[in-house]
Amino acid sequence: MINLKVGAPLLTAILTLSTPNLVSPSVSIAQPMARGAALFQKACIGCHDMGGNIIQPGATLFTNDLRRNGIVTEEDIYNITYYGKGRMPGFGEKCMPRGQCTFGPRLQEEEIRILAEFVKSQADNGWPKVESYAD
Repeated sequence: MINLKVGAPLLTAILTLSTPNLVSPSVSIAQPMARGAALFQKACIGCHDMGGNIIQPGATLFTNDLRRNGIVTEEDIYNITYYGKGRMPGFGEKCMPRGQCTFGPRLQEEEIRILAEFVKSQADNGWPKVESYAD
C-alpha cells in the first residue's frame, strides 16, 4: 500500500518529468491557423467570404486574381491589409492617409501578419472550408 503523504507528491513528480506536455503544453501548429481564421472572420469575411470579393469581383483572394494583381507573397498581403489599396481599406494601426483606412477597429501588426499567413495558406489550398473559431 502506498503512503498517501509520500505517494501523491512522488506520482506528481513522475508525471511532471515523464510527460512535460501535460504540465506545459507546446503551441500547436493549428493554433496560428485558428487565430488567422478568427481574425479573418472578424475583419475580412464581410467582403471576402470564402476568398471571394463582393465589392470588386476581380480582386478576390484566389491565387489567380492575387497574382494578376501583383500580390504574390505574404508580405504583399500584409501591406495591402495594413495600408489598403483601391476600394480595400487599410486595417493597420498607423494606416495613412486617413481616407484610405478603415473606420472600424484597427489590427495590430502581429494580427495582420497572422492574417496574411492565413490568407496565403488558404489561397494556396484553394480556400477550403474554414471552421468557425470564436475570438
